[in-house]
Formats: sequence, structure tokens, C-alpha cells
Amino acid sequence: MTTVALVAASSRANPSPSMLGLLEPSRAFAPRSDLKTDPTILVLSRLVAQAFEALDHDREVARTSLTRAVALLEAPPASPAVKREVGELTPLAPWQAKKALAHIDNHLASTIRVGDLASLARLSKSYFSRAFKTTFGRSPQGFIVDRRVERAQHMMLASEEPLCGVALTCGFSDQAHFSRVFRRLVGASPNQWRRARRAAPRSAAYPRPLEA
Repeated sequence: MTTVALVAASSRANPSPSMLGLLEPSRAFAPRSDLKTDPTILVLSRLVAQAFEALDHDREVARTSLTRAVALLEAPPASPAVKREVGELTPLAPWQAKKALAHIDNHLASTIRVGDLASLARLSKSYFSRAFKTTFGRSPQGFIVDRRVERAQHMMLASEEPLCGVALTCGFSDQAHFSRVFRRLVGASPNQWRRARRAAPRSAAYPRPLEA
């Protein structure tokens, strides 16, 4: 097993507390501050983070990301492979990011396909996914899940809607699915989180506004 694969496997088996937060579980793979200007290090960080995110739901994507990371480590600095990977750090144009974000927020209650988002941005699905990750720091699938959980948090605090209704309104298949995802990202069940936030002062109870 490669060093990169060992890092990903170890992180999956022993996730740090930061990985249980709502946003940016890929921080565990963020490069040191003194390396953040190195494009190759940024690409390696992104590839390993993608692999970590995909481990639970798409092993093939995880394997592909790790294979690309290993190839990048073994390639000469000025090789075409390195230039190609670094070139993929190009973000979405502002209008593309705005269209994608609006579509996601307007369709949280239904199925959101990456292919549809890519079509709105007039990009191929694979190119869009890479550009989206560069722009928002999360894969499209991960970002959508984060957005659904954020919407659910606001609903739970602003209304008396039962959790089953919150789950369906925010695009989860059922309450059990919602509870599993919520606990994984937030670190508490929806009921526990709702009770704790309602007992807190109003300024501390509400999550941050929904924004990119």
C-alpha cells in the first residue's frame, strides 16, 4: 500500500474531531502554511481529500484519486502529467458558480445531479466537478449534503416541523437517513442538536447564514 493510501485509510479508521464538524472535513489533508503556494502540493492535498470523501460511498473514485496522487508524486516536476493536474486547479467563473449555487439551493428537496449542474455551467461533468472543488473547497456531492444539513438546522430552529418533515424538505430519503448524515457531520443527533440550541442564547443558537 502506498504512503498516500495509508494516510487515507488511517484517517478513515481514526477520524479526528475536526472531521466530524459540519464543514470542510478535508482540512485534515490541508498543506502546511509554508507549502500552500506550491501548486503541486495543493493538487496532492485535493486528490487525497477527494479520496477520503469518497471512501464510504464510491471506492472507485477513491482509488482513482489515490492513483492520480501517486502518479503525481512519481512524475518529474515539469512533466506533462504534473502540468495537467496543476491546470485543473482552475475555478468556476463567477457566473458559473452563481448558477450552480442557485440551482442547488432551489432544489434541495429533490435529486440534484452533478450532470445538471455541469450543463448549467456549460462544462463537462468531470471538468465541472474539479472546478467546483477548487471554487468551493468541496466536491459537488459533499457541498450539497452540507447545504442540506444547514437548511435542516435553520428549519429545526425556526419552526416546530417534525424531523421527518425536515428530512424530506431538505432532500433526505427519510428521517433515518437524515439522522445518520446529521450525526456524521455535526457530531450529535438532530434531536440532541435542536434541544441544545434552543436552550442556548439566541445569538449562539442559530447556525451561520446559508451562503457560499
